Formats: sequence, C-alpha cells, structure tokens
Amino acid sequence: MKHLVLPLAAIALAGPAACASPEKEAPQSSNGLPFRAEVSESGFATILSAPPASFDPVEPPPPAPRTAEQDAADAEFMRVADYQNSVSDEVQALAERLRREERGNFQTLHYDNEGELGVVFEFLRDGPATLRNYSTNPTFRGQTVRWSQEELRAAAEFMWDTFREDRVLQSTGIATQVVTAQISVSEAEFRALVRRKGVTIPEPVELVFHATPMVPLVNPPRPAAQDQAVPDEVAPFLRIFPRHDRPAGALNAINSRVTIVLKDGCFRAADWEGALVLFPFGAKLFVDSNNYLAFGSGERPGYARVGETVEFMGSVNEVTTPELVDPIHEACGPGKVIQVEGMESAAAGDTQRRVTDRANAMRALQDRYGLDARQAERALDWLDARGEANRKTTPDGILEPPITGAMVADSPPPPVMDPSECPPGSSLSSGLCRTPDGHLRPLPEWLVEFLEQDR
Repeated sequence: MKHLVLPLAAIALAGPAACASPEKEAPQSSNGLPFRAEVSESGFATILSAPPASFDPVEPPPPAPRTAEQDAADAEFMRVADYQNSVSDEVQALAERLRREERGNFQTLHYDNEGELGVVFEFLRDGPATLRNYSTNPTFRGQTVRWSQEELRAAAEFMWDTFREDRVLQSTGIATQVVTAQISVSEAEFRALVRRKGVTIPEPVELVFHATPMVPLVNPPRPAAQDQAVPDEVAPFLRIFPRHDRPAGALNAINSRVTIVLKDGCFRAADWEGALVLFPFGAKLFVDSNNYLAFGSGERPGYARVGETVEFMGSVNEVTTPELVDPIHEACGPGKVIQVEGMESAAAGDTQRRVTDRANAMRALQDRYGLDARQAERALDWLDARGEANRKTTPDGILEPPITGAMVADSPPPPVMDPSECPPGSSLSSGLCRTPDGHLRPLPEWLVEFLEQDR
C-alpha cells in the first residue's frame, strides 16, 4: 500500500492501539478480516455502507447570565452603529465626489471605531488639507498614506504568483496600509524558501505564521509499516490512505457532506460521482469496538465510519496539485480527486442539532412570550405535528423535509418601527414591542391558535 503522508505529520499521531476500546471485545468479521468489509479478487477491501455509531446527544446548558462586560460591549456596538448610520449618506456622497475630483490622490476610507468615532479618508498627498477642501464635518479626518490601493493589490498578487505552487500560502487580506499573508509553515522554513527563490517580500506585506506542526516542503511516500495513520492489520487491504500535507487554510462558512466509501482498496465519494478522496491533514484510520473501519483520532462521540456520510466546514473542492494527486492516481487509476475537511459523522451531527434546536426553541418560547416549560413543550409538539401533516411533495415525487417546531418557534418576530404599532400593555423597546416584564407582543398567529386549543 502507498501512503500520501508526511513523516513528521505521521509521527505526531497516536498509534492504533490508542483507538481500541479495552472494555469491549470486538466481534470478529465472518470472513476473517480484522474489520467488516468484502474482499475483491485483487485482495483489497470494499465497504459501501455502514450504520453510524451510537451517539448520545448532549442537552445544551442554559446560557450564562449576562456580564457587565457584555452589556458594555453591546452599548459600544450601538454607539458605533448609531454614528455610522448618522453619517453613511454623507460619507457615500463625499467618497463619490473625491473619486471624481481627487482621482489618483484619494484612495479609500475606513471608519475609526475606537475612542472618538470618525471616518478616515486616505490620500497619497496632503490628506488633512485636501479633505478640508471638501468637508467641514469635525468627525471626518484626512490622512496621508504611503501605499496606494493598486500597490497593495499588487503586493497580494505577488505573494500568490510567487508562492502558489509551493502551497504555503493560506490566504491574503488587504487592510489599512497592510497586506496580511497567512503562512501555513514555520517562519524558518518559509524564510528558507524565500532565499531559494531569490525574491524579496514586498514591504506592505505582513507575514502571519500559524502554530502548526512543521511540514516539510517535500512529500515522499511513506512505507505502510512506518505509517501510524493506518493500523498494521488494516494496511494490507488498502491501496492508499491519502492525506493532505498541509493544515486547512481559510474555509467557506458552509457545511458540506460527502459519503465516503471504500472500493477495491481506494477511498471514494459515493455521492460525488465516485471521485477519489483526499483526507485532511492529520486524519487516521482505526477499527472501532464493533469492528467497523472508521476515521478520526479515536473512538469518541461523533466519529464517522467508512461507508457513512461525513460533515465538515468548507466547500468540496477538486484537488489538482501533482504532489497530492499523482500518488492517488498511481495507486487507484485516473479520476477526479476531491478534498474533504472533516471526519465527523453527519448522522451524529443531525442528532445533536435536533436536541440543541429543540432546547433553544423551548427557551425562546419561555423568554420571548412568557410560556412555562410545559406549555412550551406542548407548543413544540403541536408545531411538529402540524409541520409533518403539511409536508409537500416535489414534482418528481420526493417528500420534502418538514418545517419543525423549532424552526417556527425560533423565528425572530418582525421589527416594529412606530410605537403606535405596539398593542396595549406593551411599549417599543429596541425595535420590538415588550411588556413590562420583557415579553414580546403581539403573539404570533400560530401561538394564538395553539393557546386557544390548549386551554
């Protein structure tokens, strides 16, 4: 078996013995394998499905009481928001004028939210004097800056053009007069790379090094016997266990799902047209206490088995870097390779979310509308039943998911703009009508209907 791993990354992982549960005796597979699987004529394993491991969701604790620091932070947020809202139209009009009349001099603007609030307009020449020619607002300040926006963008592009192929650059960002570059290797290693390339980092660039294990820039395959990411008894049945050699950089704020199966010794994504899979940095395999082959750092709540769906933060992206995909293609043949960024069971995540969402909805009904705990529970049950009864079917005959009680109960009420819209016994407070004890009014229509039949 070939392995796409790094020596230091593999050494940092615990050995397979740490994954077993000593209290339980794992049942043996009927075909003599050390884990549940079918074996093809080639001698490699195939796992097309597996039930999720048992998972007990945890009831979320009630939110901690608000602190003076939180109240102060909220007050500061409102102070900043009120200021920005009061000047936003003036700022927009002034910026458009400066772009026309100070073209080549005016660069950009930013809000100063510390201390005395204001807006800073950046110019390449005579910032304070230039701004005074256009505005007398005492909270607007002109500033002379060194770098133009074009120079800052060029510095960011230089970093990508120079280091993209080395896969050491996680992300770049342009802030006020600085380009931050997130680097995924150690500073010593990156400085050595810069020297080998014979380049100079642009002056506006600020390097940010992450405290991750040192990752060599070369990536030789590692013999199976030395690779602690794969238990010795599992290795003969796999063609390759490919893992990324860099920690994940910036990820899109979305959840993705991939069903990972094993076909003839190769890991594939069953719901992505059978694409080959590249696992995240630091992933490893283990055989759980019920003899299923699994992912992660050990048998702990929420781990995923080979054959089920995993859930993770970020998009599902195709991998084309030769150092990463060539060993996979050599072992498993040609084909698209996708990268997954997590080893958590989607089924376990769904179970936990249902418990968490219901608990949050219970608290919302009590805090917002003054229901007691039993009323809130009956209201959610009533909403769940109504949502199940009103499920719709798509044109191709697929039953759509229900609208759960938690979804309805946790939906925020519409904002109120005029105090006259508040019903008797309530008054406008922070955009909502509240009773003296803080409960929202009017009650939503669904809650009125529920309370009438719940008497």
